[in-house]
Amino acid sequence: MKKLLHTNLWSAAVSCLGRSAQLLTVLLALSVTANAQDSKQQTFNLHKLMHQRAIPKNFPKPDFPIATAEDMRRAHDASGAPLNFPDRVWFPGEWEEVKAIVVAIPYLHYVPGKKGDTRYSALPIVQGYAIHYYAESKEEEPKEVGRGPYESYFDLNSEGGQVTLQLIDGIQRAGVEAWVRIEQPGDEQVIRYYMETHDMRTDKIRFFVSGGNSVWFRDCGPICFYYGDEDKLAMLDFQYDFERPLDDVLPSVLHRQMGIPNYINEVVWEGGNCLVDGAGGLLTSTATYEYNQNTTVGPVIWDGKDPKTIKYTTREPLNADQCYDALKGMVGQAGTCFVDRLKNDGGTGHIDLYADAIDENGFLFAKMPETYKDWEDYAILEGNVAYMLKQKNCWQGPYVNWGDLPFPSYDDGSDWNSEEEYGKFARTYANHLIVNNYILQPCFSPVDVDNMPTAAWDRANIEAMKKLYPGYTFHCLDMRTYDGTGGSIHCITKQIPADNPVRILHDALYNNVNFGTLTEVPFSAFITNKSGIQKASLHYCVGDGEWQKVDMTSNGNRWYCRVPASKFPQGKKVFYYIEATSKNGKTVTKPVTANNGGYYDFTPSTEVAYKADDYDFSTEPIAKEKITFQLDTRWLTEDKSSQKPTGISEITTSKDFSAPSVWYTLGGLRLNEAPKAKGIYIYQGKKVVIK
Repeated sequence: MKKLLHTNLWSAAVSCLGRSAQLLTVLLALSVTANAQDSKQQTFNLHKLMHQRAIPKNFPKPDFPIATAEDMRRAHDASGAPLNFPDRVWFPGEWEEVKAIVVAIPYLHYVPGKKGDTRYSALPIVQGYAIHYYAESKEEEPKEVGRGPYESYFDLNSEGGQVTLQLIDGIQRAGVEAWVRIEQPGDEQVIRYYMETHDMRTDKIRFFVSGGNSVWFRDCGPICFYYGDEDKLAMLDFQYDFERPLDDVLPSVLHRQMGIPNYINEVVWEGGNCLVDGAGGLLTSTATYEYNQNTTVGPVIWDGKDPKTIKYTTREPLNADQCYDALKGMVGQAGTCFVDRLKNDGGTGHIDLYADAIDENGFLFAKMPETYKDWEDYAILEGNVAYMLKQKNCWQGPYVNWGDLPFPSYDDGSDWNSEEEYGKFARTYANHLIVNNYILQPCFSPVDVDNMPTAAWDRANIEAMKKLYPGYTFHCLDMRTYDGTGGSIHCITKQIPADNPVRILHDALYNNVNFGTLTEVPFSAFITNKSGIQKASLHYCVGDGEWQKVDMTSNGNRWYCRVPASKFPQGKKVFYYIEATSKNGKTVTKPVTANNGGYYDFTPSTEVAYKADDYDFSTEPIAKEKITFQLDTRWLTEDKSSQKPTGISEITTSKDFSAPSVWYTLGGLRLNEAPKAKGIYIYQGKKVVIK
């Protein structure tokens, strides 16, 4: 057997690996073990320990020298000149079109020669180099016993690994590419083979080779934005946990592979705490203040060759005002809202555990049952929602609460015994992933052939979710393996926005509407594309009536039409959507799921009247500064890294990284030569029998 020495950038998120390293034996021998049930549980435990979203406080902090200013300048290839960014920008909402989702295959790392010895663990720091730890028992704090190379094995067979493969399958079924990170060239053979033999799709997978330590791509990945009249794509790269230095380089890896700009800044901010409204509004939590006030250590730098050159950079702590100023200047120029972090959410304080957005008008929030009204987090959550609904959206009206997301239970559907007990699970339906017309949705019971949960209470909650997200196809995954880790589907994925976006902003009519003395009801939208807009139209129907189409007229970037108020009788629900086609031939709708039955709706009524400042009836063009924004470049440094990429720009499903001589066992063990023993192996993505 050839030992797999890790040769790619990888990070320190292994958390408590030292307490469970024996479980690798199970991982490699999954198909032949005599104790399948025990092995499954052991591998499940190891996966959870290695991939905790928040690093355990008792794990030793890596100790390296501190870099000088000259070290940092050389490492970042920085000239020190002020960054010039003349183009205006906008950050798309997560409901807007994407072209790919980035996700990681989970890996396990070990001290060379100590596989199966529970007392040893490896904490990868840079390419091919890790800190080795030793602990006599799982209760003992690990102690450093050396530094050097480490062994790396992918984890497909734990429940966490299985969920990852199901997620990759679901991403492709949503019609977009899955960009899958692997650590070792050749590993894609086994992954593709395994998925194909288990009836999973592989036609839209694109593998890339890079290092890392954890699966939390939401937190360490880039925040993408569009810039300029051509809507070009670029990235913001925030600082990630210094104890996970190789996860922190993911934006640079994607920058090199995609060939798009990446702008680095020194604000510590995780993507799970970023929720944008697509029109310049930002929602985040006070956990951001804590991270920036308490962190003085920055990213790792080194010369790429000699481990003796590994150094930590330093950063100045930021106070609350500085954090607010930075995030408002870079992401939330139209409005930045900080809300109180929850206390029992798995330890992150992230907003994506209970909030979501499906358009620029408002949000959806998790709703705790009245049973939990004495919980501290109940009061915090209620206060956060009340605060957000008082803030103004891009139309200068209050944000809309589009609905209450249900709250999960124990496996049997019963209530949580206590707030602290819930925190050990931190289950959430909000932590899903919107992929165009699909929603990859966490559930908490086995799923059936239709990808729906089988537990009655769980299924009822998903049915309630469907009503809140009309027109979306729900693809559910049983995410109980992530109980207690601090995240779910949204947390382990990162979206890459689509090329050539057609952007539609519309102040939606909803609930009861009294048009008063209006004889004509105006409908308008801001619509743009880099090629211009060829045509736009309003589609509506009253009750069960026939759909009507009304062509819209353009006035600059504003498209509008008027419908006689008599067409909307009192008490009859009206459904409508807007459709636009760009001059380069791309057609989209607002809402994005209109072609699948997802519409806006309102009911003409005398009960409530729209105020002038509640709805944008204007037909005048919208000024650029209202819907695109200027980056505050004081915080930014352009990423000049130019290492030759391996992966996204090169690999396809018909081509892999591996040499012809790479063989694997069915359990995923990589061999250094053609096998001599009889058995079944994987070679070039196919099953081969050696007799």
